[in-house]
Amino acid sequence: MKKSFSLAVTIFLVAFSLVVCSGKSSSSQLTMSPEKAKPGDTVTFAYIPADKNLASREAFNLYVYSYSKELPKVQAVELKKSGKKWTGNYTIDKEAYGLVAKIKLDRENDDNNQGKGYIFALYTPEGKVLPGHKAGLALAYTSWGQLVGINQDLNEALRLTEEEFLANPATKKEFVNSYLRLLQATKKEGWEQKTKDFLEEVSALPDLDDSTLVTLYRFYAQTGNQEKAMAMAEQAQKNPKGEFFQIQAVMQLQGIQAPKQRLEFVKKFQEEFPDSKYTESIIGMITQSLFQEKKLEEANNFLQDNRLKAQPYYFYAVANQANQEGQAPLALKALDNGISLMNEHLANPDKYKPAYYTKEEWQEEMKTSLSAMMLSLKGNLLWKQGQLNEAVNSLRQAYEASNGEQSGISMDYARVLLENKNYEPAIQVLEATARKGFTGSDLMDLLKQAYAGARGSDSGWEEYRVKLETGATEALRSELQKKMVEQPAPAFELKDLEGKVVKLANYQGKVVILDFWATWCGPCLGSFPGMKKLVEEYQKDPSVAFVFVNTWQDEANKEQVVKEFLEKNQYPFYVLMDTEDKVVASYGVSGIPTKFVIDPKGKIRFKSIGFEGDTEKMVKEVKLMIELARGK
Repeated sequence: MKKSFSLAVTIFLVAFSLVVCSGKSSSSQLTMSPEKAKPGDTVTFAYIPADKNLASREAFNLYVYSYSKELPKVQAVELKKSGKKWTGNYTIDKEAYGLVAKIKLDRENDDNNQGKGYIFALYTPEGKVLPGHKAGLALAYTSWGQLVGINQDLNEALRLTEEEFLANPATKKEFVNSYLRLLQATKKEGWEQKTKDFLEEVSALPDLDDSTLVTLYRFYAQTGNQEKAMAMAEQAQKNPKGEFFQIQAVMQLQGIQAPKQRLEFVKKFQEEFPDSKYTESIIGMITQSLFQEKKLEEANNFLQDNRLKAQPYYFYAVANQANQEGQAPLALKALDNGISLMNEHLANPDKYKPAYYTKEEWQEEMKTSLSAMMLSLKGNLLWKQGQLNEAVNSLRQAYEASNGEQSGISMDYARVLLENKNYEPAIQVLEATARKGFTGSDLMDLLKQAYAGARGSDSGWEEYRVKLETGATEALRSELQKKMVEQPAPAFELKDLEGKVVKLANYQGKVVILDFWATWCGPCLGSFPGMKKLVEEYQKDPSVAFVFVNTWQDEANKEQVVKEFLEKNQYPFYVLMDTEDKVVASYGVSGIPTKFVIDPKGKIRFKSIGFEGDTEKMVKEVKLMIELARGK
């Protein structure tokens, strides 16, 4: 994952980091009529899937994301069969600059126009493309595009934004923050002068809103121009209750250390800014500080007192820390609070879900991630306390909430079933988990216990195990084949840790596993024992190369930090340094770890995001990807 500004942002990234859409066809058609629709119009969408197997479907769900200068709003539209098409009506948001859509094929798959999204411009009454369309669309390539399967592409975002400004100069002050961040991130030639010129141009415009003033103030302060920064602060005085002063208040909180004063600050802030979107961030900051001070009881009480503005994850964080410190009663209390709040959120999605998630997607993600995590931890705590029946119930709920997709939860559930001598249910859970590709030694050991317990001996176990593992491997291969792509791998030149210049072209004729990572990235580090095993297994195979690209590393002495990390952990990785974060952008990486498997002809065949936590499954997946990239 990428480093985040606050605990709240981190929670969001963890909870939704596995939302990945897979394009199904290049020749499906999604059209909108009238073609030159305006904001506020009611339009008709018509869909023709390329997959003939879908011809018997009575309906599809179309997710339409309307965007402006903010994060998008999504609405589900039912497309019903009408002849050879599936059609449905949609009323465009009056504030929208454009639309991006995807079709939900089933729980696992979307048709998102092969990762491009179905994009629709909106028009003025005169029939011209609406100002803001391109700059608004650029935000999909920097932030929210993953919702519709669009990969991050900072260069494309910069191109779209600059084209927008050239055609519609008046839109500049609407996209100040996004443009300045793009200049910083891409660092194209002359970017510093462009930044300075843009700041001067926009700061001279009349009637700047609070959001723009906040951005200008921050950038001027960063560049040391205090005079200009204070000029922006003076302009903000016209709206003393606005966003500028809310952010200033949040910054003041960072300087308050005394717990009592912090609590007083929260109360005063809520009185002064009752509808502020920053209240949740403040609650997160105070909770974080209580964690650091190991005041877990106070953190739980603080969250309960402010539960209407708190996220359920904070309770889980308190419980997890309390469990690690041997405070089981406090951990259970925090979990009960968190589960109660989570259920309240799930029952009222319109009140709690972000506008850019449909009710169904958001509820599914929250249940399979956070709800499952809390129920699993509660089950394990109850088990340790000898409350076996209660533990079985909680872990069963966790297993069901996760849809059996988290091997750790599945195995914990099986363990309590085995302790209760419920052998057949344990076999069912473990078999289902194995068929999903989780056939590690720990799981198979549990399954052997359940097998022997149900049959009275382990006679026939070996044949049973081989059949199950073979079937699981073939199922995994079949799933991976569905995810294969064929895209040119962007060329690059980077230096290794010895200063040698290395090109992707040097690896022509080999299967290349390109792994983007950073030393601060927890999931990256979690994947490394498995990656080490793979590197060592293939070290004598000249047709396979593992290349680890270090990126998003903040330290000035990046090379030294990486060298020390590798030496300390004895990782035999060949590392290239993406010191300017250009290669990671060219590959459209939105979070790390991200692995690309490139075939001998220089084509990307697989893109794998994140690490699920199961080392043996990851090793098996990468080995199968290598075989498939070879054409086997």
